[in-house]
Amino acid sequence: MGGLAMRLGLAMALGLGSAAVAQPAAAPTLQAMRAVAPGNWSLRSPGSPEAARESCVADTAVLFRLRLRAAQCSRFVIEDTPRIATVHYTCPGSGHVRTTIHVDTPRALRIESEGIVDGMPFADAFEARRVGTCAARGR
Repeated sequence: MGGLAMRLGLAMALGLGSAAVAQPAAAPTLQAMRAVAPGNWSLRSPGSPEAARESCVADTAVLFRLRLRAAQCSRFVIEDTPRIATVHYTCPGSGHVRTTIHVDTPRALRIESEGIVDGMPFADAFEARRVGTCAARGR
């Protein structure tokens, strides 16, 4: 992926700035995500010269839907093991996404996501690291 496309993909995935990320509908916690805590997460594309982007993640389930956070979607769990989870979301009128998260440690993840959003295909890969707690609002 080129530099501009990489920056745009990462910006879309993280939203604008470090505001809290929207949460998907409540669903049972996947085995792989049980030890992964909410907080301030840094995402970067492997091999990219771009700086990592940080975002406050209130619910780690949003890491499966970085591109279709606000859409109403159905969820199908493809794989659910203690270290790997793969989920496919179908979002009528918006697209679909299949995401695999590899849990290296509860503070280090590898996220691979691909699908179609608004008629355009995408494929993203991120290294995610929990870098702390979210800053308190209003300070």
